[in-house]
Amino acid sequence: MMKILKSVSMIAAVAAIAGGATYAYFSDKATVTNNTFSAGTLDIRVDGEPSIVGFNVQNAIPGTVVEKQFTLQNYGQPYFSGSSTVSAKKLLTTAVKKSGNPGELFNALTVSLYANAGWGGCSNPGVSFVAGKGCEVYKGPLSGLSGVDILHATQWGATPSLAAGSSLTMTLDAELPETGGDQSTLQGMLAQFDLSIEGRSN
Repeated sequence: MMKILKSVSMIAAVAAIAGGATYAYFSDKATVTNNTFSAGTLDIRVDGEPSIVGFNVQNAIPGTVVEKQFTLQNYGQPYFSGSSTVSAKKLLTTAVKKSGNPGELFNALTVSLYANAGWGGCSNPGVSFVAGKGCEVYKGPLSGLSGVDILHATQWGATPSLAAGSSLTMTLDAELPETGGDQSTLQGMLAQFDLSIEGRSN
């Protein structure tokens, strides 16, 4: 019995030594080098500039209408010298009232916004086409023009976008409407606003 126990102890000791041993091996490596992640650029401009001056209507009365036409550009190659390299998947348009102006005249104005003047039709059957102006993207109160997506409103394809180097013509009509009622409370008031168009990559 003692011999058996000694044999078992010897086997256990040898197993412990063998478990801690290391083995020789060959080694070689391959490397994926110079990985680069470069962000693109989205540069949206109007008439080649980050901003332009809009219309200036003096002495408006009910029924006065003004039109402003401009070219909206994703300002990059091959047609423009700008830095834009990615497509705009959204073009969100908002009328931003200037601070310090009373809101009554701003709230009384109505606007119509058109995209891509001269184009022969609108792929969304719910969007009207007006000759010389384009697809009617928005029609309603100026105060309601908030986050309107020019591209999706006209549904140009399954995934509408404005590629780098592309442009479209925009027309903004603003009106102090003739509603038939007395608008004397608006006399002498001033309404100033910016038309903001934000391009987004998704």
